Amino acid sequence: MTSLRETTDSPQANTVSRAPKTWVRDVGSTGRLVETCPAEAGGATWCEDSHDQDQHSTCLDDLQHGFYFSGPELPVFDATDGTALVPVLAGRVQVDPYSRDLRRRRPHLNFEPFQDEVMECLTPDDFAQIIGTVRAHCDRLDEVHARFAAVHAEWTETQA
Repeated sequence: MTSLRETTDSPQANTVSRAPKTWVRDVGSTGRLVETCPAEAGGATWCEDSHDQDQHSTCLDDLQHGFYFSGPELPVFDATDGTALVPVLAGRVQVDPYSRDLRRRRPHLNFEPFQDEVMECLTPDDFAQIIGTVRAHCDRLDEVHARFAAVHAEWTETQA
């Protein structure tokens, strides 16, 4: 599966376009469609996709609306590449208006807890549960940190 970062860090992604958010698109051999980004519909500004490339796309299901949110980068060791900064807890809120999957036609969240590991089509309630789980684990990490700091402070070389 492709990383959310790979699909959304393209030059077209996550920049507010100066181009019109309504465009005509030739779709296959069947005809033309007028597309309108929901960023303009009703004054909503949540879609940050530029849609520059969508004007030339002939496949209906290529169209997405949404925004990416980044997460912190942690130095993670990899046996092949050594230590590299890896984003965690990132994701994308999006709508795939022409998807056959009804869950994708509504705003949903694709969450990437760790690079290339994706939890797809989350609802707000699903995401709230994940946030609660992560928050509770951070409390546990605080406990482990305090215990670790105490052990570290008391350790002497003669104990080795």
